[in-house]
Amino acid sequence: MTDFSSRGGEMAALVAAHDWAATPLGPRDRWPPHLKTVTEIVLQSPLPMALLWGDEGRLIYNDRYAVIAGRYHPAILGQPITQAWPEAADFNRRVLRAGLAGEPLSFSRQRITVHRDGFPAEVFFDLTYAPVFDPAGTAGGVLAVVIEVTQAVALEQELIAETHSLETLNRIGTALAAELDLEPLVQMVTDAGVTLTGAQFGAYFHNQRDDDGERLHLFTLSGASRAAFEGFGKPRATAVFTPTFRNEGVLRSDDIQSDPRYGHNAPHRGLPEGHLPVRSYLAAPVASRSGEVLGGLLFGHPEPGRFHARHERLLVGIAAQAAIAIDNARLFRAVQEVNDTLERRVAERSEALTRAHDALRQAQKMETLGQLTGGIAHDFNNLLTVIRGSTELLRRPGLSAERRDRYIEAIAQTADRASTLTGQLLAFARRSSLTPQVFDVGDTIRGLTDMMEMLAGALITVDLDLPDAACFAHADVSQFETAIVNMAVNARDAMGEEGRLTIAVDTCDCIPPVRGHSARRGDFLKVSITDTGTGIPPDHIDRIFEPFFTSKGVGHGTGLGLSQVFGFAKQSGGDVLATSRVGEGATFTLFLPRERAAPAAAPPPAPPVAATAASLRILVVEDNPEVGTFATAALSDLGHDIVLARNAKEALGRLEGDGDGFDVVFSDVMMPGMNGIELAQLIRTRLPALPIILTSGYSEILSKHGAGEFELLHKPYSIDALSAAFQRLAPLRNG
Repeated sequence: MTDFSSRGGEMAALVAAHDWAATPLGPRDRWPPHLKTVTEIVLQSPLPMALLWGDEGRLIYNDRYAVIAGRYHPAILGQPITQAWPEAADFNRRVLRAGLAGEPLSFSRQRITVHRDGFPAEVFFDLTYAPVFDPAGTAGGVLAVVIEVTQAVALEQELIAETHSLETLNRIGTALAAELDLEPLVQMVTDAGVTLTGAQFGAYFHNQRDDDGERLHLFTLSGASRAAFEGFGKPRATAVFTPTFRNEGVLRSDDIQSDPRYGHNAPHRGLPEGHLPVRSYLAAPVASRSGEVLGGLLFGHPEPGRFHARHERLLVGIAAQAAIAIDNARLFRAVQEVNDTLERRVAERSEALTRAHDALRQAQKMETLGQLTGGIAHDFNNLLTVIRGSTELLRRPGLSAERRDRYIEAIAQTADRASTLTGQLLAFARRSSLTPQVFDVGDTIRGLTDMMEMLAGALITVDLDLPDAACFAHADVSQFETAIVNMAVNARDAMGEEGRLTIAVDTCDCIPPVRGHSARRGDFLKVSITDTGTGIPPDHIDRIFEPFFTSKGVGHGTGLGLSQVFGFAKQSGGDVLATSRVGEGATFTLFLPRERAAPAAAPPPAPPVAATAASLRILVVEDNPEVGTFATAALSDLGHDIVLARNAKEALGRLEGDGDGFDVVFSDVMMPGMNGIELAQLIRTRLPALPIILTSGYSEILSKHGAGEFELLHKPYSIDALSAAFQRLAPLRNG
């Protein structure tokens, strides 16, 4: 029998003395030779080794393995491996099963949780498992080489963290070297400090005297809102803050709330109510090359013990880079100021004129904005006065039918005027939903002649100077006609009772410089409207296209006609120009991109639709509760079956499968989430035969791209327009 105890070592003696007869292995003198041999190998190995023998993996190990076993040794000798290491039972069970099946295994940096000193600890091992075969070739056990590499892994992780920190510092240093604007520069520093130290929030207090003689102003924040700091004032001369702003080095506290330096200064005794929950605290001064304290970096975390010596070193590096960058930014600013002074000496008069011009432009912008908002408020208050007054009068009992009809008509007409007003505002803002098409400009103007002669009156002559050949433009015809009429009405008002109005059409290859823009070359049509009126004063010529700007008397015009012309021209890819001499009249020239190709032949007119159409099942998609209620009520009154969806997601749910029997979808365009055009396009791919009508008062998408292939009903719409839109569909769905 092999005497293991004679070979030396504590484990050899323990193995020799162990009562193996009480285990499935039996007495040592009956062990098979191969078990004795592999046990001898384990005991004599300079590496931590263990033998897992039999189906239970009974544990035999050497002295170096005993060190790893710690407090479990020697109790685990001879135990099944799953009982010896219960916290790693599943892992060891899989290893034993594989080894007994003849499969060798190896693991590098295997993470395992074991209990050490009564607490779970995460450790790492390099593990190698090899099956031990008997003479018949059957695996009877598993030989394990177990090398703990926890310390090496910790060093590697620390090295990785240190490398990451150095890379971050290098990256921040590079970024700071390229940034000369103080605020983004210091924000980068504060953000980097939070990242590198693991703080939850950080701040930089700038040590610069303000107009009130105060210092230490909160300059940047990271990880917290400014409101969370500003209510508690500036750092004061306390035992916690003073070292930072006297350049006395890094201050670190594992738990600032129990730190003897903290909480002894009136009016606060500890953290003020509502303060961010700071336990771990880390701060460092940011000092210039001259020794001047530029400010302080302060970091905090709600858990204690989060900052260590490594974080101190990192913060010192960050603060040093911040100091260099702030010095450079201040130097750059000083150089800039010197250069600016020299330039001012060379071109003082030019700069003064530029500043005066900028101030004038800003004043004009503010005046325009005030005029715009005031004009909108004035006109809408007038309209609302009519609507509200008529509504209150309609509530009075005993009204005659004639008076009731009169008040209802007043409300309807006022709503139409409000719709016109919003349309003109959208036109000026270039947000109208245009429907461009190719049309002959000359023929369109000829078609307006009777209207313009009627608007001009009997004593004003309207002359047309139109080319014989067709001149095509690609624009919204309705908006073009409105623009021509608006310019004609403006000319009429400038002439008073008599004069001459001339409308001419020509081609050109350039739009001249206008309103600060350089000339623009291209292929254009120009429509000129010239009057013999009073002309436009020079101080008005640049403002006449502003909304609500008017030189007319109170009650004469809204001041939106020419703004509609301006918006239409810009949105159509053109421009509008006004020239005038006081007392000699004015000329307004509308430029539009020229279209060379003639328009395609118009399709034959659709057959007339009967006044009463068949009932339709309509899915109304509208996110506004008031509009949704009105639309469903109106369509129900028109005899249709209505289902209301509040958004695109709900609508798509209603249309699952074959469309749930709906005849048409009536959807708003502007909705949260998926808008109406996106919804319509998705429905078209799923249910191509289902008609879709869109409606909108304004949409950024419509103003840029139009409604595309879908019919569009503009808000506010009348009941007649609503009815007509669905009457056109009834024959298609019921024919």
